[in-house]
Amino acid sequence: MKKTVILAVFCTLAAMSVNYMDKQLYPLVLREEVRLVLPLPVAEILSMDQRGFLADLLFTQVSLHSGGLMWKPLNFQFDSEWAYGMMQLITDLDPKFYNAYLFAGMGLIHNFDDVYRARPILEKGMAVFPDSWELPFWIGYAHYVYWEDYEVAGDFLWQALHKPGAPQNFLSLMISALQKGGNYQRAFLAMKILYDSTSDNNLKAIYGNRMIQLDNLLALQKAGSDYKTKTGRAITDLNDLVQGGFLEKIPEDPFGLQYVWNREKNMVAIQRKINHHQ
Repeated sequence: MKKTVILAVFCTLAAMSVNYMDKQLYPLVLREEVRLVLPLPVAEILSMDQRGFLADLLFTQVSLHSGGLMWKPLNFQFDSEWAYGMMQLITDLDPKFYNAYLFAGMGLIHNFDDVYRARPILEKGMAVFPDSWELPFWIGYAHYVYWEDYEVAGDFLWQALHKPGAPQNFLSLMISALQKGGNYQRAFLAMKILYDSTSDNNLKAIYGNRMIQLDNLLALQKAGSDYKTKTGRAITDLNDLVQGGFLEKIPEDPFGLQYVWNREKNMVAIQRKINHHQ
């Protein structure tokens, strides 16, 4: 027993000595990793017919590069061009690598321009997985949040909604994008889904008024389009529609807001009524 204890202590001291010498001879130094995106033909040769395995290895490298920024000094920056170049290569090597497409769109975006780098990868994934609702959703979400590009956001969120198994918990986001992008017809249809799916009378009342509001916006937008088609010029004010005989009157908003014409975007919008008697 005594010999065993002595041997254990000796081994522990030896291990500590080796560890100490290792740190003295080879101190820990943070260095930038070698970042290189191989051409696809070269990567295929190096994979030795194990394309999926190589794709997994490269995916791990990109994941470590992105996640490692949480503990590395600030002078270590995310290399977007390399990372998304790698994701293109990874999904070329293994087109069925679903999580790689998702990671490109939901976990790898570090700055605004990454939204545009992610989109072609996600669209490539949509061609391979046409029934996925997640891939178009993340395109729409990123364009809504980062760039406030509501037309693109609304289009892709609409596509996501109509995929098998798509949840309805992003309907409010989609309706907001569609309305801000001027697609009042789709926003109305989406609001009707919310209206039909709830049994809460208070929510039904709110959703019902939102449907009236969207229907008003749709009517005003159509009248504005008809005005331009007939006269050859865009309206400058919604009153032009009444004076031109395209509408009997400007409809009342169910929430007491005011409909106005946005000349810059050439579309009808909503704003709070201006009190001229303050």
